[in-house]
Amino acid sequence: MQPRELANSICDTLENAGFQAFLVGGCVRDILLERDPADYDVATNATPEQVLKLFPEGLEVGAQFGVILVPGDGIKVEVATFRSDVGYTD
Repeated sequence: MQPRELANSICDTLENAGFQAFLVGGCVRDILLERDPADYDVATNATPEQVLKLFPEGLEVGAQFGVILVPGDGIKVEVATFRSDVGYTD
């Protein structure tokens, strides 16, 4: 399985379970620029606990940020729960 296939499969599984799921981050930029993304990230409204129920092989790598690493065929995709950063200034 290719990385994009895994990411799309994760999105499909989340959506079929009633959640929202989107490819996000650098992979979107790379796809739009017709480059091969180095990795794929998914954002969802599912909580980390709900993600782990759907993907029991997932690893909590950023529990404080709601990030689960979902492996498949030697590939890993980060699945993050939606969040908002309050008070950010640049």
